[in-house]
Amino acid sequence: MDNLKLSPLCHPPKPRLRLAPALLLGMALVVTGTLSPGLVGTVSAQQTLNPCALLTVDEIEALASNQTVAAGVSGSLPDRGYLACRYGWGEGVGRFKLDVVVHEPSRMFPGMSPEQIKQRLVESVRAGTGDAVIPDLGEAAVFKPASPVYATAAALVKGHILEVYLDGAFAQEKKDQIVGLLKTAASRL
Repeated sequence: MDNLKLSPLCHPPKPRLRLAPALLLGMALVVTGTLSPGLVGTVSAQQTLNPCALLTVDEIEALASNQTVAAGVSGSLPDRGYLACRYGWGEGVGRFKLDVVVHEPSRMFPGMSPEQIKQRLVESVRAGTGDAVIPDLGEAAVFKPASPVYATAAALVKGHILEVYLDGAFAQEKKDQIVGLLKTAASRL
């Protein structure tokens, strides 16, 4: 038995009280955002923005031909840089959904500068279609009807990508109303 001597490395270390200060320091760095200032600040700013507050039901009812519009329902994922609110009205073929969405540009266009994002947005407009650049709205704004029943207006505004989607019969023919709602929502960002 005397020949069997265990190295001090084989023994489990004795608990020390050094872990507690290190843990507290680590938590303080995370909470204050020192370890990741860009991410923490962005998420906090995104969490304070309420996409359901960017448009009122009364403003949407003008688009809905004065039908009753249900209150907006949030579908946000703030940790993903995606904030959304959905409104709905009608039934059957007369059913409509309107989404107000705020995106974090750095997540939609990773590694791109605001100028590159603006250029990408404007370049998305296709000649010979119902696509159009919307003047005098944010840094860049466009209207894009994807089909007779689906149309989008999007803008780069105040460091956010703001979109208004309309899904329903003859959506592409409601360009002026969709663009008007986008402008109203942009003014409240």
